[in-house]
Formats: sequence, C-alpha cells, structure tokens
Amino acid sequence: MNFKKLILYSSVFSIQGLSNAAIPVLPELAGGVGDSVVSNLLFSGYFVGALLALVPFGILADRIGNLKVILFGVLLTALSGLVISFSDSLWILVIARFLEGVGCGAFFPAAFSMLAGWKDSQRSLGEFNFLLNAGLAAGVFLSGMLAGFGIKTAIGIFTLLASLSCIFLLSKIGELLSSSRKEKRFALRNSNDSVESQKDTSLLFELGKYLNESRETILKSSFGKIWVVSVLLYGTTGFLTANYPDYSAGFLTKPELGLAISASYLAAMLSSLMVGRAKVNSENIVKAGIILASAGILLSLKVPILAFSLIGAGGGIAVVGLITAVSKINSSGFAMGFFNTGIYAGLGLGPVFGSFFLEPFGYEIVFLGSALLLLTTLFVKIE
Repeated sequence: MNFKKLILYSSVFSIQGLSNAAIPVLPELAGGVGDSVVSNLLFSGYFVGALLALVPFGILADRIGNLKVILFGVLLTALSGLVISFSDSLWILVIARFLEGVGCGAFFPAAFSMLAGWKDSQRSLGEFNFLLNAGLAAGVFLSGMLAGFGIKTAIGIFTLLASLSCIFLLSKIGELLSSSRKEKRFALRNSNDSVESQKDTSLLFELGKYLNESRETILKSSFGKIWVVSVLLYGTTGFLTANYPDYSAGFLTKPELGLAISASYLAAMLSSLMVGRAKVNSENIVKAGIILASAGILLSLKVPILAFSLIGAGGGIAVVGLITAVSKINSSGFAMGFFNTGIYAGLGLGPVFGSFFLEPFGYEIVFLGSALLLLTTLFVKIE
C-alpha cells in the first residue's frame, strides 16, 4: 500500500470515529443538565462546520494541492479532539465541535479528489467508504462500551489516532509534495497556458472561474442530477434514522435500537467494499443502492434490523456510484466539495422538512411517502 493511500485510509477512520464518539455521551458533555438545546448545539455544530467548509476548501485544494488541505483537515481534527478531551466549558466544546466539522469539511473534498484521480479509483473509493463507516461504527460502539471508564475515553482514543495520522503525514509530507510538484510540472508543460500566467492568477479571478465552471457543470452535465439524488437519498434515510427512536419506542428496547442502527454501518462497510470491486457502471450501482435503501425504509415498519441493514447497504453502494459518476465529470476538489454539500444538505434538511408531515399523517404514512419519493430517482439519468 502506497503512502498516500495509507494516509487517507488511516485519517478517514480516525476522523469519523472521533465525530461519532461524542454522540452517545452528548448529555454528559452538555453537563448532564438535561438541556436539549446544548446537546443539539454539540451535535449540529459539527455538521454546520463541515457544510460551511466543503466548497471553500475544495477550491483551496485545487489551488494549493490536495495533500496540504488534507494535512490541515487532519491537524484541525486532532487539535479539536484534544480540546474536547480536556475542556469542560460548554461553549469551548461547542466551538471545538464546529472546528472539528471544519476539519472534516476540509479533508473530504481533497481526499475524494485524490481518490478519483487514481487508476483503481472505484476500488479505492469502496475501500475508503468501508473505513469511513468502520470509523463511524467504532466511534459509537467504543464510546458506549468505555463510558464507564470515563465519558471521554473513546474521544481520547480517536484523538490519539488522528494525531498519529497527522504525525505520519508530516513525516512524509516532503516526499509526497515533491512527487506532487513533479506531476504538476509535467501537467504545466502540456498546458496551453504558460507557467508565469498561471502563477499570476489571482485568488479572486480563480474563484470567479470556479463559480463560472460550476454553473456550466450543473447546467450542461448530469452533475445537478447527481446532487439531487444525493440530497434525496440522504434526506430520506436521515429522516428515518432521526425519527426511528421515537417511532420504535413502543416495541424496541434501547439495546435493540442500537443493534439495528449498528447493522446499517456494518452493511455499508461490506457493501461499499464489494461494489468497489464490481465491474458495473456507476448508474447501475446507484440504482441498486436506491432500491435497497427504499426497501429498507419500507421494511422498517416491521423488521428493524433487516431494514437498517438494507438502508446501510444501499447507502454504501450508492455513494460509491455517485462519487464515481462525479469523477467522470470533474474530479476537482471543488466538484467533490460541492457534491458533499448534497449529502450534508440531505442529512440536515431531510429530518426538518419531513417533520412537518408527521403530525397530520403519522410516522408510517410519511415513511412510506419518503420511500416512494426516493424510488422516483430511479428515473434520473446520471450518465
């Protein structure tokens, strides 16, 4: 395994593990005062930070290089984890969670852009997504299991892992940047633009160019369709996950609920790993994922563990296909950052939008409606 792949794989595991390690102990981090507002700030601060950072850092990765932005993302994650591990101030914790999200938002566009440029990109994306979900699952599991030793034990473990990834990246950064500069010089020699004219390009001019390119990409390609599919996929499944604890309160215990949700992570890990090795075009991969996720939403009314397994498997399959489709259009950090905003928009807005329909229609009707809405994306052509 080459250095770049090892860095990406170890980093995504620690970043995602640290993000989820805080979830089971949110009430304790909030001071145990039963204040849902503080708990929600600690929860949502991370996602707000990530959402705001995705596009700007995607543009920055294209300008200064993926590796530098990846280093910044991992470093900010490790520093945020240290602050969370040792501080008990509520507002410092909220700020640290926000900055941790910024680190995540910096890391993913650059990482996906780098992965998309490799010859074995689909396989690497499958492996990367496997470790992404493994980190999420490990963060939740270890946080709950080790809470008896201290509510921040798991947070400390993943902070250490992120720090080790950062140290490893720093130790290899000279060698890695040297290879990147050689690739860039080769690319410049084959470009119609002179080196000097590229050096003189201002940040404002480049930002304008990227914004213009984004408009052209959305209007003249299937990128906009891919983005909409991402929003609906993560919006509908995120809505179900957010509301299932209340819906299942009468027939599932907390351990059973935890087992069902954990099954989704495990299924996503395995499915993304397998589809990364499949010789199937990205559109068919996405459709298979949508069908599985929709079936999972429907089965959630009766068979929770199977339902969440199908939702996880569908999401794990679909995201590999979606990223592969995006990379065929544009593999830049900007494109990957903009694509990821669709995922976070779905996760953030899906539960909020869906909640307006719960009171007049009830859980079962709204779950059914969300599954049917997701199935409509099967008619969207993304290639």
